Amino acid sequence: MSSVKVMLVVSLFIPAVRPGSDLFELECPPAVGILAQTTVIRCFFKNIKDIQILGVYLTKAEQKDPFFSQVGSKGSGDPRFSVEYLEDGPSLQISDTMFSDEGKYRYRVVTDSSVKEIQLSINVTAKYKDPVTSIWPEKVIDGGSASLYCNATGGYPEGFIHWFDRYETNWTVNSEMTKVPKNINGVKSVALSSKLTFKTINLGLEPFRCIVFNSKYVKDGENTLGIISAISDVNNNSSGSNTTNIVAGVMVIGSLIAGLLFALLCFRKRKDKDTFIIHSNASGDEIETINPDFHTEVSAAAI
Repeated sequence: MSSVKVMLVVSLFIPAVRPGSDLFELECPPAVGILAQTTVIRCFFKNIKDIQILGVYLTKAEQKDPFFSQVGSKGSGDPRFSVEYLEDGPSLQISDTMFSDEGKYRYRVVTDSSVKEIQLSINVTAKYKDPVTSIWPEKVIDGGSASLYCNATGGYPEGFIHWFDRYETNWTVNSEMTKVPKNINGVKSVALSSKLTFKTINLGLEPFRCIVFNSKYVKDGENTLGIISAISDVNNNSSGSNTTNIVAGVMVIGSLIAGLLFALLCFRKRKDKDTFIIHSNASGDEIETINPDFHTEVSAAAI
């Protein structure tokens, strides 16, 4: 008798929510998430209004049981997933997106009108870090050879590197780029490296810009590479050397002149000292006499 009652209840419920019913349509366009950011999967109803959502269930395509579900306001499973019950449909949200979230899913939505299960897909990308640039040789001669380098890491899927001069001329066709895919503990990335070589570089074109684009040709970052002229550096060194030499010459000449003046002063004092001799006579008076070499005698008392 009890089993009959159960069958009766189930039979009454089935017409209200009939799986596979075409009473409404649900669409979830493919979503693209960015690594470590929040991804929103927009889902919306078609051909129906005033519908009440009773619960949702999300299952990975290769699995049998849902890994996330929400019935009413109560959710279970992966805490990074949540549902936004918007007027146009039950959209999904993933916080702290991971590469493991990438793939295909079965999304089952139960409403007061019917049950609908559709397939949705998620792709995950990663933004490239700002590129790092360098040049060889470090000091370049105008008209000489030079190689410009640009490296970018952390991005996925593989992107592109382009080169531009100060006049926005694109030099990428003359460059060589390498792409190295990596997978470290489930974190995927593609390292980009570009080399732009000039046999005869025109320094009037610098500075050069290295721009990194993602797989959709959207700019992720850029860096400006200035070039140091070897000739300018030599001129600066020469000017500095000439200034140093001039200062040193002035100091030497000044020292010689000072030494010569000091010698003349000493000679003059010594000459004056040798010209006159001061002594006392028998009466105690001081007498100043000229040096005998001059053959002249002067009495201080007579003066």
